Order: sequence, then C-alpha cells, then structure tokens
Amino acid sequence: MVAVESVVNPLYSPLHVRVLFFGDTPHRLAGAQRSLMAALTRIGRHGIEPLVIFPGPGVVEEAYRAAGIPTRLVAAPPSLLLFNRQIQAKTPRERAELVLRELVPYTGRLARLIRDEAFEAVHCNTSRGMLIAGPAAKLARRATVLHLRGAPEGFGRGMWLAAQLLATRIVLVAHALEDGIDRPFRRRAVVVHNGVVEQPERDRIAARRALADRMGRPILADSDETLFVAVSSLTPFKGLHHLLDAAVMVRERGVRARYVLAGGGGDERYEAWLRRRITTLELDDIVDAIGFVPDPLRIMAAADAVVVPSVHRERFDLDGELLDVHGTEGLPRSILESLSLGVPPIATRVQGVVEQIEDGETGLIVPPSDPRALADALVRAATDPAWREAAATRGRETARSRFTVDHSAAGLAAALRDAVGDAR
Repeated sequence: MVAVESVVNPLYSPLHVRVLFFGDTPHRLAGAQRSLMAALTRIGRHGIEPLVIFPGPGVVEEAYRAAGIPTRLVAAPPSLLLFNRQIQAKTPRERAELVLRELVPYTGRLARLIRDEAFEAVHCNTSRGMLIAGPAAKLARRATVLHLRGAPEGFGRGMWLAAQLLATRIVLVAHALEDGIDRPFRRRAVVVHNGVVEQPERDRIAARRALADRMGRPILADSDETLFVAVSSLTPFKGLHHLLDAAVMVRERGVRARYVLAGGGGDERYEAWLRRRITTLELDDIVDAIGFVPDPLRIMAAADAVVVPSVHRERFDLDGELLDVHGTEGLPRSILESLSLGVPPIATRVQGVVEQIEDGETGLIVPPSDPRALADALVRAATDPAWREAAATRGRETARSRFTVDHSAAGLAAALRDAVGDAR
C-alpha cells in the first residue's frame, strides 16, 4: 500500500463528522470530479471532516491536494482501475475471478482503514465506486452515501441494483434523475444541485486574445466571428458529432462562426472518428479540437456561447459498427460554469438541463440528436448580440442565487449526517 499523509486542516474540530470519500477515477478530471472537489473545499464549514481515498495516482488526486483537500493513496490492483466498459467486456468467469482475487482483499483493507480511523460514513462519487467501497463500509458497519451525478443508463441492471442496495442515502444532482431510482430506494434519495464559484465579470476580448495566443491561432482573436466552445469528454453520448453537422448548416446559411472542442479522456475510437469527420465535412478551418484542458473556465470565458449537445438515446454508426448510445448526463457542469461566467449556454433537453437553463432567457434548449434545431440555435446566438448580453446577465444571477458552492456543500453535509443517523 502506498500512503500519503492527509493534510491537517485547522478548520476541522473533534465535533466534525469524519467521512471517507472514495475517488474511484483518479485519472479522469471531468465534471463529476470537479463538482465534488468544489463542495469539499467548503464542507468543513458544515461539520464534515473529509479524507479522499484514491486507488491510484492521477490528475484528480493532484487537483484535490492542490485545492487543500486531505487526500491519501490506498493502492488498488490495476484491474480495479478499469472503466465500466472494460470490466463489462470480460467474461462472467473473468469478472468472478477478479472479484475473488482482487476486489475482496481490497475491500478488507478499506474496511480496516474505516474502522481503525473512526470514519462514520463512506461517500462514493459514482455507482462503480459504491461497488468497490460500499462493501467495505458495510463490513465496518458504517453509513454509505452514493452520489448519482448522471443517469444510470448502460451501467448494467444487476450492478445498479447492487449499488442502490449498498447505499444508506443517495444524493441526486437533479430532480430529473429521480425516475432512475428503483421504487424501494426512493425514500433514501435527496436532490442537491451542484455549485460553482462565482466568477468575476469577464473581459471577452482579452479572453479571445489569450486563447488565440495559447493555441497559436491568431484568427481566433477576431471578435467579429462568433466563437462557440464545447467542453466535454470525447464520447458519443456528448453528441459532438451533431455539433459538427450543425456547424455545416450554420456555414451554409452564411453565418461566420468558429468552434473550439475542449476535452479528452473519453473514447479513443470516437475521438479518432470525430477528427476524421471534421476533415470529411471540410471544417478544419473553423473547428479546433484541442484535447484535455486543465483550466476549462479560461477557454469558456472566450466564448460567445457554450454548446452542450448531449444525446438521450440514439443508434450511432462508428466506422460501420452500430452503437446504442445512452446519455448519462445529470446536471452538466459546463452549463453551470457558463452561467457563472456570463456566457449563454446552448444545450439539448436531457436530464437536468431544464433545471439549469430558462429557455430563451438564460440560454437556449433544443431537442437532442437534432442538428437542424441546434443549427437554428447557433444562428440565433450568432446573429443576436443583444440577446447574448441579456442572457449573460440573467445567467450570472441564476448562478449566484441557485447554484452556489456553499449550498452544494451544505446539502451534501446534511445528507451525510442523515446517513450516519440512519445507520446508528
């Protein structure tokens, strides 16, 4: 076991509830990980003393530690760091062997740590994490909290049932996720929206110039061209292929616009296909796919609008292979961040999007998997700067009043305390 001593934080007192947060994806700093990180920077004010356990090193552990959040590495066998798709690709026998050979011993180690260090609850940021750390909490007779940040589509029926059974409480990031909870477990669920740190009023022109310098693309500094930014993992359910189709339609209508796609850590096959698709559609001159960025807010601050084209359900042809794509959005963080920055979001009507955006007032909502409707929204945003300015003002007020980090931290702390009470 590799161990890094946790940071001693003077904000915590013996009266705080000690909670172990299990970060099962140490190498992927996406919206779910960033949302939890934001809440943990304030949760000490609400009576929770956190320690985040990671099964391996990675960018997430580094970011949490840099934010002053106590962390520790409890090294797991490499196979336990596999993502859902890789695990599901194994045969039933291989999965059973993995459980007996690697998961059971690791569960025992976590259970001893939970007991020895007097943690009162274990929080899991994903359903997959609950299947790893949840049994350890049960062995130690401690409460468990599952944070559901997206629809459980595609997770596997048996595994999803097991995750719910293991959870003392379930925190949902949107009311739209309530239908995904099986009826016997709904009384355990509570909705706590994610929060974002209030951002200073941006200087869009300066942000555009900084982005142009960063990318070595001087043309991006041209503020006469509308700049659309999409920040997401490169996976089919994020719907970036529909954004490319919409970009073609926007260009055909004579509207000048550019697009920056920022994100990585998704599906390598899809990413390669997406880059080829940009060339096939002759969009190389107006679309830049820049990969993972550690500071997405800087990219978004340069935009005239942020685009979130996620799908709900569709059949997608990836190089001749038909894939059934299930959307797993919850409360897209890029929308919250765009509202806080004063950048109008354009998003598809999936899961919690309608809880974030007031259509036509703070942003625009279009049907999923509909490039033409998306193109219409892009054209409206590109050709109506007065609407963009008004939507930006209203969006900043929405972020300030409804989606604060303190509210998110307080809600999560209350759920953790309730779980501890239920388990006693």
